[in-house]
Amino acid sequence: MIDGIDATVVKQITDAGNKIFQAPGMNINYMAYNTSRKPFNDAKLRVALSQAVNVPELVKSLYQGYSAPATSVLPTFMEGYDKSIAQASYDAEAAAKTIKAAGLTSVHIITYTNPRPYNSANGQALAEAMQGYFSKVGVTATIDAFDWTTYKQKLKAGDYDICFYGWIGDNGDPDNFMYLLAHEDPTMNVALYKNPEFNKLIAKGVETPAGAERNAIYTQLEKIAAADAAWLPISHAETLCAYRPNIHDFYFHMTAVTPFAGVSKD
Repeated sequence: MIDGIDATVVKQITDAGNKIFQAPGMNINYMAYNTSRKPFNDAKLRVALSQAVNVPELVKSLYQGYSAPATSVLPTFMEGYDKSIAQASYDAEAAAKTIKAAGLTSVHIITYTNPRPYNSANGQALAEAMQGYFSKVGVTATIDAFDWTTYKQKLKAGDYDICFYGWIGDNGDPDNFMYLLAHEDPTMNVALYKNPEFNKLIAKGVETPAGAERNAIYTQLEKIAAADAAWLPISHAETLCAYRPNIHDFYFHMTAVTPFAGVSKD
């Protein structure tokens, strides 16, 4: 996978005669609120600050067409995805009004300094973009950025208002994504989200055989996640991989595994 790719890099690769494997990505890049403490133990305030962010504009600016704006936790091709589900939509005026009424003036953000497969722009660039949006609705954001190893420890400590994270699916199952909001490990459930109704549905989804009934459970989980706004889903990064033109029948699997069965070289 090409980490930190942008349009210029892709052009340079293709101009050199190489090829780009490109496909929708089974991943999610998101902003998470620390729901375990003030101020973001209040869902209304989480929704309000999410309304301050123009997600399509941000994704276009940072990822230059190589990520799609996320309208849900699940990738659009996954069972349980429902296009009618929407996150908090951009409305800076409404955001500013709610935020002012709540008396929110500042937030503490932690982020990572390196690119990630789901965020080629790197965590600091993403946090700084959010900082700009927040400033327009009267909120000053302080950013602390760390290398990835240190960042994982900071997440575990839980001393933040907002953080950034992402996920690459392991198996193509919607539970692999939605369970992140029920996980007991704070380095997985970085929003520290706890919702008994949500957790019961997670357990039911695991026990239900594949089919329409099970898919409906994950759609309902998506609806709860969108309403509670513990995350602001940002983008789904495309799967991108460069290879030489004399390589045939190559593909890069969406789970970030590179299979070589059937691949040949002139």
